[in-house]
Amino acid sequence: MNKYLKLAICAALPIAVAAGCNSFLTGTDVTKNPNNPTIGSATNGQLFMSVQVNNWQYEEGDLARLVGMWMQQVRGVARQALGIYGQYTSVNEGTYDAEFQRPYVGGGLTDIRTLESGARAAGDSVFLGVAEILEAWMIGVTADIWGDIPYTQANQPTTFPTPKLDSQAVVYDSVQSLLSQAITHLSQAGAGPGDLDFVYNGDPTAWTALAHTLKARYYLHTAEKLGAPSYASALTEAQQGIQSNTGDYTAFHSGNKVFESNDWFQFMDPNGGTGRAGDIIGALPPPAPQAPMYLLMNAAADPRTLTYYDPTNSATGMNSDRLSPTFSQPFVTYNENLLIMAEAQYQAGNAGTALATLNQERAAWAASWTPPCGGCAPWHNPISLAPVNAAGAAILTAIMTEKYFTLFQNIEVWNDYKRTCVPALTPTGGAAAIPGRLYYGVTERQTNPNIPAVGAQPARNWNDPNPCT
Repeated sequence: MNKYLKLAICAALPIAVAAGCNSFLTGTDVTKNPNNPTIGSATNGQLFMSVQVNNWQYEEGDLARLVGMWMQQVRGVARQALGIYGQYTSVNEGTYDAEFQRPYVGGGLTDIRTLESGARAAGDSVFLGVAEILEAWMIGVTADIWGDIPYTQANQPTTFPTPKLDSQAVVYDSVQSLLSQAITHLSQAGAGPGDLDFVYNGDPTAWTALAHTLKARYYLHTAEKLGAPSYASALTEAQQGIQSNTGDYTAFHSGNKVFESNDWFQFMDPNGGTGRAGDIIGALPPPAPQAPMYLLMNAAADPRTLTYYDPTNSATGMNSDRLSPTFSQPFVTYNENLLIMAEAQYQAGNAGTALATLNQERAAWAASWTPPCGGCAPWHNPISLAPVNAAGAAILTAIMTEKYFTLFQNIEVWNDYKRTCVPALTPTGGAAAIPGRLYYGVTERQTNPNIPAVGAQPARNWNDPNPCT
């Protein structure tokens, strides 16, 4: 499998380079026009591997570190990270320019649309369904972060050289439709990606469950705006979503080299490849700064604290297992699926059921935890979480706090926070609120007149009208 992973990463290499630290890189794939991407020739398998790796970079690269800092799971303490963490205004339209391009160029829609066409030509509905899920996932994340985005006219340079912006609401509807279509295709004939799929080995049942959990996730993203119908739809989908920890969608990393290792390791660890060790930390010994999430977990005596953080690690303040180059970063999991259900049940007025589902999720930690080595360190002990006993609004707070802990290093926590304002985070630098969106990438604005200038861009997206203050 390592051989295949290296092939996949080479296929995704031009766009994967940008994940290291956008503002410190230059190159053709960082600065090219995302509305007129270069289309090459590749097999369905090669295209899939490129898309797979690109999506992992999208989920665990620059955006994940940004969210980790803004959601105060980690702290930025040096160079660019210091400004991102402590002064939100230091983030400009160039900071995450490459990340705005990522879902459109190589490894994004360029390859996904070609893969979908190839799967149709081969009569492989399973492969088509998998490709549609990856398209919906990447475009959904892009809408989460930037709101109105190019989509229906994107990647059609001859017909639409300057694609319009679709509203975030329209994009979310399109994502839901595409995921439903993917579920249908997965129930039909086809070989799928097989062992080129490093997570599910091409299993259509696993991909179907993932699609339902993603549908539930995106319904939640509209709940602040649309209310009860979104929660009801999220619950329906989550009930068909990932049903055990064996169905978790996690990244696969094979070694400690650049492009084959976990991106958090690449950036934070002294042995990583970016030279940014020390810019971001978790929890160093006092009086050094500590991440607010660490303080919150430590105060609650949460046994997961030392599986994330290590105050004795003077380089990063992070647990060495979590920062391992081969750590399988979790992106969509059974635990998240349960917590989606719990929030939706609570919002439907079923507080008792929501509390039971929350405690089911907490119990799942003991069932899923596999110590990396027997008794070699305190954090390798089995995780046992006591049931929560709460009532009223405290149940929702407990659900969302649990999700904040569970989704450590996952960009989904930003969406949860914007929707519920839990936990109660204090904005840094004296700001009134933690930002609700990013600026569009400068390359897109320079090449597409439909992208507004910085001063004309909204402060918040359609689905998130109310800032947490």
